[in-house]
Amino acid sequence: MEIRLIEKHENHLLKKCRIIAHENYLDNLVLIGDLHPPCIDLARIYGVFAERKELVSFFIVFVGFHMPSIVLPVKLERSIFVKIMGFLREILPDSFLLLSLELDEPDVSEFFKVGSVAFDYCMTIHAQDNPPEIHSPFLKKATIGDVDRIDAFYQALGSGPWHPKQMESGFYHFIEKDNQIIACGGTHFETPRLAQLGNIFVLEEYRGQKFGEILTTALTRSVLEKKEIATLFVRVENKIAQNLYTKLGYKMFKQANLIYCEK
Repeated sequence: MEIRLIEKHENHLLKKCRIIAHENYLDNLVLIGDLHPPCIDLARIYGVFAERKELVSFFIVFVGFHMPSIVLPVKLERSIFVKIMGFLREILPDSFLLLSLELDEPDVSEFFKVGSVAFDYCMTIHAQDNPPEIHSPFLKKATIGDVDRIDAFYQALGSGPWHPKQMESGFYHFIEKDNQIIACGGTHFETPRLAQLGNIFVLEEYRGQKFGEILTTALTRSVLEKKEIATLFVRVENKIAQNLYTKLGYKMFKQANLIYCEK
């Protein structure tokens, strides 16, 4: 069994990766998202090959954030999982994040020291449940000309899962008052069928004024005009956000585990 980087021009192998991931579509939603633009430009895709050079599985090391993020396909055979863990030990820096809707701390602690674990709920909404539009004079759809201002907004917040490349999806919106961005949000990734909302943030002094609802509604409607499904992650303990997303029509799908690892 061999593991190697799949180059972006190896289209036949990338197509096979998408076929493998589609077998468990929603469970592999992050993995599938990193196989499509714009996030594929920030991802290293590693293939697992059998003795006859047949691609039997793959995984992704996403390098767009401050810490590498690892995403594995669900329902991996034990032998392949062990092989991947050994390979990651060789190529990764001292700390990284493993994101999974299937694995938890005991699965990973056999191979790496687990520093901490955060728990998110994955929530989904389908096109037929698109929420009603909310009009606001402060809401604006972002253009490529806004990238520097939006980047400065997230950098000032120290927001982790953000990269300017994500704006190429075309789904980003922001809320502006007195020539200042006070809230912004968009997507982490997209696929032909779905997009995952992300980077939704309202400045603390403007919370409680329905700006989060206005922004999330606009993002959801923007996605569902083009996609079958919108998804998002929300921290398990963030009941206020969960209640808002439920009000807009989102439903709980599954818990996602963010496992922060060290060698």
